[in-house]
Amino acid sequence: MPQDILQAKMRRDIEKVVDEFRGVVGLHMIDLNRERRLDIRGRLQLAAGSSIKVPVLMQLFSLAAQEELDLDSEITVNPEDIVSGSGVLQHLEGSFGLSLRNLAILMINVSDNVATNICIRKAGMQQVNDLMKRLDCPDTELQREMIDWTAVAEGRENRSTARDMARWLQILHQGRLIDSDTSEAVMQVLGKPKSSPISEAVPPDIPVAGKTGGLEGVRCEVARVSLPRRPYVLAVMSAYGMDGDNSAVITRLSRIVWDYMSTVDRFTEDGRGLPEEYLPGRGDI
Repeated sequence: MPQDILQAKMRRDIEKVVDEFRGVVGLHMIDLNRERRLDIRGRLQLAAGSSIKVPVLMQLFSLAAQEELDLDSEITVNPEDIVSGSGVLQHLEGSFGLSLRNLAILMINVSDNVATNICIRKAGMQQVNDLMKRLDCPDTELQREMIDWTAVAEGRENRSTARDMARWLQILHQGRLIDSDTSEAVMQVLGKPKSSPISEAVPPDIPVAGKTGGLEGVRCEVARVSLPRRPYVLAVMSAYGMDGDNSAVITRLSRIVWDYMSTVDRFTEDGRGLPEEYLPGRGDI
């Protein structure tokens, strides 16, 4: 098929960028409406940074759907809960209350580490890992809370693979986290506006839902890009690079995937361009 030729070109362009990067990259892309994939070291397990917060969110909403916890219950945040790093709660004073739902939103939208640690305790670290195994994401490991240097020194890092990360969002897109309502509720949190390396390569009118993560020398991201006819998930993990280089390589790879997917979104299977109103599926997704 003509699109196979285009996809082969996309792969060559991606491999060139990956080879030129000074560090290590794993990538997995899923064309959600065609179940077509592109994988480059997608099973390479690397530090997940704050992207590991997505499975925590999935477990919280799963428990809520099963009426095992109440997302709207108020949680008291105390001074002893405060940790450094990303987020805003560390700058507040004294004890204060927030709903578990809003803590989960802060965990994703501003990557708040204080909110994340509370969410991990409510979700259950082992329970998050059990969920990942049930969802066929065996290489995802939540092994520590945020800013736990003792755990890091002991080798208890939070890890995943580009393949697992892409699968998280594929499962949500397909409505298979408990049910479609639960899946959509998680996607709505992931879809709240925020800047990221993947979204930098996507026009602002195209919805992007996902989560970035970064550590010293590490940057990763997973996102669903909601093209009307050809929505896709892209997951990129990078390591052994300078922070600016890591973000830049994700944006370069995102732009290559966007160029390919936005092209096939606008054309027929034969490669012929049609007016938008004649393209099947436009506006239906």
